[in-house]
Amino acid sequence: MSLLAACSTPPALVSMAHTVRDTVAMIPAALFDKPPPGQADPGDAPVVRQPRRVPFIDPAIEEYKKMLAIAEARAKLPPPANWTEMYARLPKDDEDNIDWMAALKDKTITPSGVIDASAKDPGKTEDIEVELSTSGKPKRMVIFSHEAHTQWLTCTNCHSAIFKKEAGTAKITMDAIDEGKYCGVCHDKVALAQPSGCKGCHKVKAKKS
Repeated sequence: MSLLAACSTPPALVSMAHTVRDTVAMIPAALFDKPPPGQADPGDAPVVRQPRRVPFIDPAIEEYKKMLAIAEARAKLPPPANWTEMYARLPKDDEDNIDWMAALKDKTITPSGVIDASAKDPGKTEDIEVELSTSGKPKRMVIFSHEAHTQWLTCTNCHSAIFKKEAGTAKITMDAIDEGKYCGVCHDKVALAQPSGCKGCHKVKAKKS
């Protein structure tokens, strides 16, 4: 092109030569998708991939997987307790009622003093006996044994939501107990699923004069 641009070359030819030169310079960029000199190459930008199609999830299969996981978890659990057999092993008194204190002493049962497993169990806290007066049968006192009960429960289970500590504040009757009040909160439900005999509470003891 330098020869074409010599001094003897007419101006029209020089202009044409420049045009050809510029055209030739642009050909590589057009052929190879390259930008003109001085411009950024868009090919250097990271490739943006389109997101893949979300796979189809069959609800029936997912439900089956959940049921299978539950079944596998249950299979790892220990076998359920045979309550009938355990109940039969509990010691009985002379009236064939369950002797719960004997069961404690021979460690047939080892109850926890708290319902919440994470709570601290201080164990036995009292061993005094409380004499509850009865009407009509002065020789059939009700003897409440703290020693017996606090081996099962801590004081906060009963005091003071069920029983006030002040003497004479609770008017306990068998009707109230049968209605689930006072002793009936636990007895004939959780503590004793069946009656364990009247003498468990009613002791033959003369009233103090």
